Amino acid sequence: MSARAPGTLVRPARDADAAAIAAIYTQGIEDRIATFETRPRTAEEMTAWLAAKAGRHPVVVAERGGRVVAWAAADTYRPRECYDGVAECSVYAARDARRTGGAGGTDRGLRGGGLLEARVAHLPRERREPAALRAARVP
Repeated sequence: MSARAPGTLVRPARDADAAAIAAIYTQGIEDRIATFETRPRTAEEMTAWLAAKAGRHPVVVAERGGRVVAWAAADTYRPRECYDGVAECSVYAARDARRTGGAGGTDRGLRGGGLLEARVAHLPRERREPAALRAARVP
């Protein structure tokens, strides 16, 4: 993927990023700025989390100088069929990277990089557009 903010490279997350993702998420938990979670996360937990998301919901990281400074992830919005293809996004930045554009770059990396669209495009039309909506459409 391409750079989004000066000096920032936004790319898909890898297992090797799990420790940095855990550290950034734990900072968000400690600072109480973006989650109601209360328990710090470990690299092992985040590795399992990345594996569980593989193929369904993208996770991207922002790197500056070879260091992960932010991450963003898409996840299921609601389990109901009518929300298939709809995702909610979480964005976290390291304390020292907040308000520097890196986190915004990850958000744009999810949307602008086509990662979210690619996950929806593979679904059959019936899953992208539930029956109730198809039936309501005027020919």
